[in-house]
Amino acid sequence: AFLSMLMLLCAFPLSNAAGRLREFHLLNKMNINEALETCKTKYTNIVTVYENEDNEELIKHVKGRDAPSALIGANTNNTNYRSKWSNGDDVIFTSFTENCTGICGAAMRSNGSWELLPHTETKYFMCYDEGVDRASHDYSLIHLNKTWTAAQLYCRRHHTDLVSITNEQENERVKNQTKDREFPFWIGLLHDNIEWADRGKSAYRNYSSKPGQGKFTILTVLTNDWQLRGSGSFAVLCYKSLIHVSEAKLSWEGAVDYCNASGLLRIESKDDQIETERELRKENISEPVWIGLRQSRLFGFWMWVNGLHVGPWTNWKGGRQPEHQISHHCGVMEKVDGTFKWTDKDCRYRFRVVCEAK
Repeated sequence: AFLSMLMLLCAFPLSNAAGRLREFHLLNKMNINEALETCKTKYTNIVTVYENEDNEELIKHVKGRDAPSALIGANTNNTNYRSKWSNGDDVIFTSFTENCTGICGAAMRSNGSWELLPHTETKYFMCYDEGVDRASHDYSLIHLNKTWTAAQLYCRRHHTDLVSITNEQENERVKNQTKDREFPFWIGLLHDNIEWADRGKSAYRNYSSKPGQGKFTILTVLTNDWQLRGSGSFAVLCYKSLIHVSEAKLSWEGAVDYCNASGLLRIESKDDQIETERELRKENISEPVWIGLRQSRLFGFWMWVNGLHVGPWTNWKGGRQPEHQISHHCGVMEKVDGTFKWTDKDCRYRFRVVCEAK
């Protein structure tokens, strides 16, 4: 019965930092179980916060509705500590042996091994700027003493993110950027027991230095941070994803039919790309997926299924689009060295499909 009485306080698009493919919805105060159920049945889920720009936008809208706080999707799990990279990369390589409790970041020692330290400690840190592939990333050691979360914020604002490391060779490259006196320094690995309700891979945290106790997380307007709660009634922040991934594997023509009126996904900007990657990582999809890319067989240029030319922003594998005559005519997004890139595939191949939802 509570669903029929529910009032939508407001619905607003995500900030520019996240693009056009996700909407936030702020709902009236309700208990936590009702909140979780409502977000999943009426929308996609309770919100995952991926970056500071999201957090600021959420606080602004909660404040605008005179709500003191709102429930978000971060939960603590006291027995399940996991590592995650700040940029969302899969954790396939680590170089530490000890464990820690609470929210910890990884710092690199002078011998290339890592140590887990409380994220509130201050250290130098390593940012990276994304290249066309992992081998062309540029690394920058920042000579400022910051906490892990402040270092993350700095790297995302001035570079791409805190550095991630996926093998021994990358670990050696990062180590060799520095001099002995500059160790240990933060890298992009976070180790904690925070999980998101929708299985999102966000490593953004904004907890108060004294967050309280409980499994659930609220965003508080007065202090501009997050607190833990065990129970209670709160306004709730849900989101609706405008990305749909099929379960079935289809040819490209089958993909066009499957997506129907809403269409295969088109990626117009870096923001669209990031939001799509978040969705694929959340679902643990690593194989190629069809997106709305196709090539003119006559002229060789690439376009989206709605007829728009591709660009100016692109994300081609190797930094350049497949050449006419030697390419296949349909486009996928696939993981290349852990990074999602666009490339061409035979249109008869069968992959899962990414549609735009309405």
